[in-house]
Amino acid sequence: MTTPNETSLGPALDAIFAEARAFASAPLLGLPDGSVADLATGYIPLLVNFTFEDKAAKGLRKLKDQAEPEPAVYFTALEMVRDNSAVILTGETGSGKTSFARNLASRLAMGTSAFRPQPVPRNDLGAVHEERWDLDNVVPVYITVTGPQTFGDLLEQTGAHVVFDNQALADVGATVLIIIDALEAAGPDGPRLLAEALVFQKTHPRVRLLALGEISTVKSWPLPADCVRYDLLPLLKTQRIDAAARLAGLDLARSNVALGAAAGNAAQFAMALAAGDAGETAEAITDGWVARIAGDDQTVGLLCGLAFDALAGKSDDPALFPVTRVRQLLAARHLASQSADKVVLLFQKQPALWAPVLRGLAKRLSGTAAADRLIEALLAGEGEDVLRGALLAADLVTEASPLRERIAAHLLAIVTDGALPAPQREQAARILSRWGDPRDLQALAEIPAGTFTFGSDTHPNSAPPHAVTVGAFRIGIYPVTNRDYGAFVEETNRLWRSPDGFAEDRRNAPATDLTWRDARAYCDWLTERWRAEGRIAADEIVRLPTEPEWERAARGDQPDEGPETIVYPWGAEWQDDASNSEEAGFNTTCAAGLFPKGKSPYGCYDMAGQVWEWATTLWGDDMATPHYKYPYADDGREAPDAVPSIRRVLRGGCFSSGKLKACCTYRGSLEPDGFWRGNGFRVVVAAVRID
Repeated sequence: MTTPNETSLGPALDAIFAEARAFASAPLLGLPDGSVADLATGYIPLLVNFTFEDKAAKGLRKLKDQAEPEPAVYFTALEMVRDNSAVILTGETGSGKTSFARNLASRLAMGTSAFRPQPVPRNDLGAVHEERWDLDNVVPVYITVTGPQTFGDLLEQTGAHVVFDNQALADVGATVLIIIDALEAAGPDGPRLLAEALVFQKTHPRVRLLALGEISTVKSWPLPADCVRYDLLPLLKTQRIDAAARLAGLDLARSNVALGAAAGNAAQFAMALAAGDAGETAEAITDGWVARIAGDDQTVGLLCGLAFDALAGKSDDPALFPVTRVRQLLAARHLASQSADKVVLLFQKQPALWAPVLRGLAKRLSGTAAADRLIEALLAGEGEDVLRGALLAADLVTEASPLRERIAAHLLAIVTDGALPAPQREQAARILSRWGDPRDLQALAEIPAGTFTFGSDTHPNSAPPHAVTVGAFRIGIYPVTNRDYGAFVEETNRLWRSPDGFAEDRRNAPATDLTWRDARAYCDWLTERWRAEGRIAADEIVRLPTEPEWERAARGDQPDEGPETIVYPWGAEWQDDASNSEEAGFNTTCAAGLFPKGKSPYGCYDMAGQVWEWATTLWGDDMATPHYKYPYADDGREAPDAVPSIRRVLRGGCFSSGKLKACCTYRGSLEPDGFWRGNGFRVVVAAVRID
């Protein structure tokens, strides 16, 4: 790989390359011996929440039959930038976003020698794959967002307009990578800024885009078209062990320093390493680190107060704890002796900045009278302030506290009303899962008999649209959850391949990693249970839906409006924040019912995105083209028994499906013995069919 001649596009490139190269020598990691590793030396490749399996299963490719799931093997952030012309990377404060961006910029400015293939651990179970860049002649334009700004304003700051001359770039065979860091600083203007950047990119074919932002802010924004979003993962234990050995000659595996869960955050890893702390909690890391650099309690108090002032904007010294995560951790310690009202007011003004501070404070105050005062302050007021406050209060409240019921009511409202951004709704749902989600997750919707439009011309496998008549039935309002499928597994000892199926905070999420035969076995088991409970009649059964039943429940009586109009459960136009599809950016399942805007006409949740749902209907043995085509007919496609090579229909798309597939009419398929973390099912209750 080379870099373009630094004068071939004008003098502006001199400054661009000089700034990018300077990043390499910036201090990154303080070591126990007092030395400091710079960015070029101390950088650790970051992983994202996208696996090799995810990539292979994007189109529900053939899955091999296996007794146990294969461990996740993750892609790196660098590979996602390499493989996508526009990508957003999100992470919590201290996760290494800026270090990644600056390291990439400096390496691009240095040229070929900075991008030799290197082995990178992909999980803590021994998977290692080479990381490669493979893009040639890339100019990095690094921009930091400092407040509400337009994209034009940002470009003006760089003084690099000449770099974006399409013809000049083509003449030298160069590409520009625009790196927009600290995207969350744009505040409410952030989505507009990002949209402007993507419009600019479309008019400049030799421009690529990388944006980085704080996860609690940026992940709640609608994902623009032609852009992908991934979350940065915590550092693996393997990565931390390797980095400590390489940089400081330390054996963390023997000492157990910095291997705790909290040290997975890159900033907290650096602090734990310097302090010699195990890294189990952020608070222990902070206390050990600040005591080491301060030397006495009075200086510790002074430093924590200075960090609070810097975070609150009372100090403008950029050299004073320049890492936001460090400021937040020290500020939490400082606030432990302050008024609860003062703390909450800061949070209400800037929730994203102060939420991590309050979480740390909650852990420091847990079980004290001060904790109750803080909870009361968080639950005071009205509107979204109270709901956000309840999320934080959940970390403070004890199981026996009379305040817990009030908090739980707010958490339930967050989930059912869709009042906050999706990541915060998921946080609320996970807490409810641990406490006991009060929703009836086995509730059924009544679907009346009738004739409706089935199919669509938006995809050849779904065409032609035609009229189909179905009888009355009931269908699960939610997909079957981990809680309910887990009860079946515990009673029958059936093998279940889900790695998080019994996780306390995932009990209200859809059950996944299930074959078609698993789903059918659950239906048979539930039939007997519900008959015994009197929930269904003796002449009714629980089973999977047929394709027409599933689509009827998803689209209702919505008509076909032509090949350009996709039918969604909520209507004929795409809506943001209506489904756990690729656009939502979760890249995994979330709690059932988390997207109330996306309910079907009959009140069913999660019928677009979330999980591909098994149907009874046969597809055929060719993944690309169904043997059983439309119009739907009584031609054997509902046969309960077929050879294992004959695929069954899956419907609705999943969390990694884009809006073209996460809809009412797109058809997927999989072998009946295939399974994946993106497929599940919902049940139908109907009269026993008598032929």
